[in-house]
Amino acid sequence: MTVITSSGSPRRFYGYNLAVYAFTMGFLASSFFLHSRGIFFPLWMEEFAMDKTRISLAVSLTLFAGSCVAPLTGYCLDRFPVRRVITVAALWLATGYLLLGTAGHFAAFLGILVLFQGLGWTGVGPLAQTKLMVNWFTRNRGMALGIAIMGISVAGVVMPTVVTWLSENLGWRGTYTAYAAIIVAFVIPLTLAVVKQAPSDVGQHPDGDPAPPPAAARDAPAQDAPGTASGLRIYREFLSSKAFWSVVITFGLMNGVYSAMITHLPTYMTTELGYDLYDASYLLGVAGAFAIGGKLVWGWMMDHLNAKLTVMCGVTAYLTSTLIFLLSQNYLWITLAAGLFGLGFGGMVPVRSVLISRLFGVAKFSRVNGLLSFFLAPATFWVLITGYIADQTGTYTSAFQVWAVAFVLAGCISILVRLPNREDAIP
Repeated sequence: MTVITSSGSPRRFYGYNLAVYAFTMGFLASSFFLHSRGIFFPLWMEEFAMDKTRISLAVSLTLFAGSCVAPLTGYCLDRFPVRRVITVAALWLATGYLLLGTAGHFAAFLGILVLFQGLGWTGVGPLAQTKLMVNWFTRNRGMALGIAIMGISVAGVVMPTVVTWLSENLGWRGTYTAYAAIIVAFVIPLTLAVVKQAPSDVGQHPDGDPAPPPAAARDAPAQDAPGTASGLRIYREFLSSKAFWSVVITFGLMNGVYSAMITHLPTYMTTELGYDLYDASYLLGVAGAFAIGGKLVWGWMMDHLNAKLTVMCGVTAYLTSTLIFLLSQNYLWITLAAGLFGLGFGGMVPVRSVLISRLFGVAKFSRVNGLLSFFLAPATFWVLITGYIADQTGTYTSAFQVWAVAFVLAGCISILVRLPNREDAIP
């Protein structure tokens, strides 16, 4: 939308710039670990002479650390300028990537990965980017979130194959050194130059809409300023809300399985089915491509259709994909399964963000989003569970069976719980 200035000349809505920025950050931040670790997984096993369970433990603990620190990050995002939080987190990540190049044994590798990747990701990833979109968009929030976070899925299309090439030419250590250079030379300057906290900072209004008439502004529900509802009281409000727990339960069973899939699929393809690492990277690319569509489709559905129907469509995509993994070893069928998995995952981040913004409003968004991530932390151990089952049974098939049961339970719970529609939203 074009904003008309006081002089009558049109001015582009600045929120679009931030949507492009969030897209770019999602692409880069997810490339560094989310879309690299599956390719690096067998390399780490060889480097440190560890089995699937121990490498899976490193990944799960890294994800778990991020989930545990998410409430603090959410508080900081509501309390301090988003630009400052992202910059500090980016510097922390860059330091960790440089240190990974020096890790001589598994314990050092594990400690660096958990301390730097686990804690730094929350400040540059979706938690920060969704905060910007919630600040800048109201009427088109679902679509804005879907487009902004689409960078994660675009990275999923191209980066697995790129990372496979980088690992062959630079090694996984050299690749992380390159990641650190990208953060210092590009991510931090871009953040300092582009990020603005809210439309009022540039004399605009959410969605690029004109200023509401005085009467409408006077009658609009008041929003808490950051800090006015701080401390334990606001967290007690979240924890006593049945709606909050309905979202925790609904997404708890699904949240970590995608991480398990992209972490273990390359190892499954190369060790059990006999394909090479490039074949596996193409599957991750397909999952990323379908996730792009999922973000757009599910974002649109959240803006226009029933919330429960939207979530159930995601559950169905997940379950169908897992059943294909169980029933077929044909590459074309597995490609379809990877696509459906990506489709389901792609929609869940914008769906979850829209749901909690509807339940608790814009001013409290990052705090409740961070708290939600904390309670979803146990889902990060899907990576470990999958690796452990594969080691104990000698095959990933048993793990796929467990995934299928989890998705069936998630579907049953989604039918039973209350999920707010657009008309139920708190401003």
